Amino acid sequence: MQHSLIKTHVNQTARPQDTISVTPWFWQVIGITAFLCLGLTSEGLASHIVRPSSLTFNAVQGATNPPKQTLTFTKTPTYQATLTASDNATWLTVSPASQSETTRATLTVAVNISGRAAGTYRATITVKEGTWFTQSIPVTLVISSGTSSSPSSPTPTASTATLRWNVVTGTVTGYKIYVGEAPRLYTRTINVGNATTSTVNSLTVGRIYYFAVTAYNSAGESKPSTEVSKTIQ
Repeated sequence: MQHSLIKTHVNQTARPQDTISVTPWFWQVIGITAFLCLGLTSEGLASHIVRPSSLTFNAVQGATNPPKQTLTFTKTPTYQATLTASDNATWLTVSPASQSETTRATLTVAVNISGRAAGTYRATITVKEGTWFTQSIPVTLVISSGTSSSPSSPTPTASTATLRWNVVTGTVTGYKIYVGEAPRLYTRTINVGNATTSTVNSLTVGRIYYFAVTAYNSAGESKPSTEVSKTIQ
């Protein structure tokens, strides 16, 4: 699979190149490793785990809250117990706070950015089962600053960014461009077909935009490429 190359242009002016890679999952060979799990009879020795081991939320100041995320708890052997979850930040919510489970449980994590300034916030979720299992999940909230203009300031004008990338080898139906104003938080999707260059319109001068590209075919869509960003000037 070729690594893709993306170049960002603003107002038709050449910009330095940024390298990205597009790796469609439907072209990868997935290795499968067999393993043996031994059942343990002691609750204190049971296998308990919460995944993912950390969470990151990205948002734009003054915009809507980012999508909720999920934590998954699993264990062996099977027995009924009570799972509890708590957090240590006012902007963070994990639910349910308590639930009965036997081998698997899910937790929903949400953040509220209302009234919060741009910056990076950190907190911790604590998941417990009885007295024999405790796991801490670090949570990071990154709020990017929004751009506003005062009455005396000139009204920002719209501009464009031109993206280019290399052809991906294999059967490709087309490509999609993802655009957003926070890392990995995309609000626009542009289907450009088989083109390997495209101009993104309606970008506000003075704001930072983040871009990623995917390839797709009848089997599905690849993972996003490495993200690049650009301040529109």
